[in-house]
Amino acid sequence: MQYYYQNAWIADKGLKEGKLEVYNENFFKSLDDVELVWKVKKHSGTIDISGIAPQQRRQISDEALKQMLAKVLKHHAGEEIYVNFEFCSRQATDYVDKGQVLARQQFVVQPYQFPAIQPEQAQVETEQTKSYIKLAAGGTTLTVGKWSGMIDYLDVDGQPMLVDRQSITPEFWRAPTDNDYGAGFQHRLGVWKNPQIKLKECKADGNTVVSVFDMPDVKATLVMTYTLTAEGEVIVREQLKTDKEAKVSPLMRYGVQLQMPEEFSAVKYYGRGPVENYIDRNSSEFLGVYENKVANEYYSYVRPQESGNHTDVRWFRVVNAEGNGLEFYSNAPMEASALNFLTDDLDDGPSKDKKIDRHSGDLIERPLTQVHIQQRQMGLGCVNSWGAWPREEYMVPYKDYDFTFAIRPIK
Repeated sequence: MQYYYQNAWIADKGLKEGKLEVYNENFFKSLDDVELVWKVKKHSGTIDISGIAPQQRRQISDEALKQMLAKVLKHHAGEEIYVNFEFCSRQATDYVDKGQVLARQQFVVQPYQFPAIQPEQAQVETEQTKSYIKLAAGGTTLTVGKWSGMIDYLDVDGQPMLVDRQSITPEFWRAPTDNDYGAGFQHRLGVWKNPQIKLKECKADGNTVVSVFDMPDVKATLVMTYTLTAEGEVIVREQLKTDKEAKVSPLMRYGVQLQMPEEFSAVKYYGRGPVENYIDRNSSEFLGVYENKVANEYYSYVRPQESGNHTDVRWFRVVNAEGNGLEFYSNAPMEASALNFLTDDLDDGPSKDKKIDRHSGDLIERPLTQVHIQQRQMGLGCVNSWGAWPREEYMVPYKDYDFTFAIRPIK
């Protein structure tokens, strides 16, 4: 709300050439009391915007910005480059500090180049028994259970990356928010909370394992493909194939979840942050590289509920004190989060009113890090909290999905 209520705005009129437009949305005051600061990587500069009257616009051509962008783009070819603008107060007043940011915007001038994740055949060590398929390469050992069809164990240089007996599993549900309860999603979308997933086959072919599941509750087939590369990366492809004639409710989210040991207690990611954000509530959080403790990723709403998500993620790392752990990335923007709570810990079930006295302060952190890697999560809505759904473009409709992401060991 603070972001959209700000009273000064920038329009891109050719930023690579240093051209922009400033709009003073105020009705009764000029922009004489603020200065415009631009930031590109570690460089910054100021633009004089005094004299812009209320409700007026000014076209600006800034040579310093033009030259800096030319220099940065030349030396960082192929790298995402963005400009952050800040409207900062010139002087302190009774209610504003000198230099305080009163408005801000971000513009991408050179987009991120997402990698093409294409599994290739590679020589890996293979071990098969009646109960599992084990692949090993590049210091990574991947174990897929023949009875589960899931990644049951993932070890890097002998160190377990997963909590014992906790597999990487597909995920379609989130802990309902207050808005979700208001719209009755705990019932309307409830088929996705714990849908039956019946393994039909699990086969290995070289460095790839394919598991096929029947999901009768939602009239769909799920195909999980796991490929281990020679470098020790794991490529996961999650394909949901739906019945076009079926009438099934939308999903809460589409991706996977995994539990890492508690020593992996820090995150570092490139995406929107540092505050949690969702596809219909993310404009105020800018792209950047952020670090945090997993313990601080949960926002303590009065009631326990979904929390800690990040959108437009380029890569997401979960590491220990030595900086070792796992990095997750995809071939397109994804969403991710890491918490010390399981989804069930934050889910109040079919009726939150039956747990009227449950608050976030009552939660007890678990000795693990719950990681969510998803292609998409449903928006928050926020039109009202007593029945409104998120807008159609922010839903996760019942349809086919195809999500590919990679898991890279950080050593």
